[in-house]
Amino acid sequence: MELDLQLTPRSRVLLGILGAVLLVLIAVQGVPAVYRLFANQSAKTKQEQLIKTENLVHVAEVLRPIESEIYKATGLAQEEGQAAQTGTQGPTTLFDAELPETVIRARVDALIKRAGIQQNYQLLTKPGTGKQTQKLTIQNRERLVLYLYLKHIETEETELAEIAEHEAEADTFDMLMDAWLSEDTASETDEKMDETDETSSGAEPSIETSVSTDKAQSTDSIDAQTEWRFASLPETIPIPFRVKLAGYIKNMVTQQLRGATDFRQGFFAAQVHKVQTAATPGFFGIGAKPATVEIQLRRNSGLLDLLTQTEDEYAEAAPNTGELQAALVKYIEEIQAQRATLLEQLALAPPTYETQLYTVEMKFKTDLEKLVNLNHLIETNAKWLTVRDLRISADKQASRSEGSRGRNREGSEGANLNVDILLIARIF
Repeated sequence: MELDLQLTPRSRVLLGILGAVLLVLIAVQGVPAVYRLFANQSAKTKQEQLIKTENLVHVAEVLRPIESEIYKATGLAQEEGQAAQTGTQGPTTLFDAELPETVIRARVDALIKRAGIQQNYQLLTKPGTGKQTQKLTIQNRERLVLYLYLKHIETEETELAEIAEHEAEADTFDMLMDAWLSEDTASETDEKMDETDETSSGAEPSIETSVSTDKAQSTDSIDAQTEWRFASLPETIPIPFRVKLAGYIKNMVTQQLRGATDFRQGFFAAQVHKVQTAATPGFFGIGAKPATVEIQLRRNSGLLDLLTQTEDEYAEAAPNTGELQAALVKYIEEIQAQRATLLEQLALAPPTYETQLYTVEMKFKTDLEKLVNLNHLIETNAKWLTVRDLRISADKQASRSEGSRGRNREGSEGANLNVDILLIARIF
């Protein structure tokens, strides 16, 4: 018996309709899935960009309190009167209120006066061609975060010193009261000790309250500027030692920022090292211990030396050195983690920035001492100015006149040098 497998026209039509329905069903189910796949990727990318933007805004708010400090250190900060006249809120630079040429002339004139040089000098200011692009390196970002921590530890040292001073005053008050009471008779002592106890019990909390109030006010002022703060020194460490510790850390961080230390990885990284303990298999798994990594203070660490020197100051209740070391190590880990977080957020900032250059040519007559003073003032009070070229020649005419007539009565004695200076001003 043979089967007839040929399709009739009606069957072909039905199969075509069935195929079209299947294609529609596949499209209905597949297209949304593919769309959701690409949509999820796009939404994930946008979410990551949003998080990066929020992190960048966050780190900008964290660094805002030291913006004015940086302007002051570089000589770019406005005076209080100028800032009030402009009416701008927040830190501003000299170049935000006036034209660059005006600012440059005014600042150079002020430096000339402070150096004691006569005002009959020649000054020519010319803008450079185009703008110069500068790179914002990783080292610049690290120094910025380290400078933020420096301001934090300076504030903490001041607060701890005030608390220690109040506590010392309270202890002195108690000692004086005990000495005064010990000189009285037994009967008078019993009566007056009750009154003194009430007075001292009422006086001491006022001191503690004032200390806590001052600390709270200072904390509120800092929190008003920014909610984010570096970790504070552990409270388990006695206050007198925390004052010394904060001062030592401040000095070392300051030297690191100035490049006066030999720390390749920074001050905190040079204080600790990792101690690795290998894993032990045990006996058939019994008593097995995994590998561990413990962070400890180095033997040549300055913080460890400070700990050892401080032990002699506590005669009766000396703190546990092991606990102090563990607290310091934990503090260093917290600070390093916070710095790494800020650096990661700063990495989202633009890698370059533009500066406008101006050339400043000056000609004047002075002596060597005043010229050195001027150079020092430029390096310390106007770091946005750079001495590019300096030419000095002897003023033969002034030397002859001094030899024939003696010193000038107008006070220009010693102005025997002709000076030509080329300065470069960077406008940020």
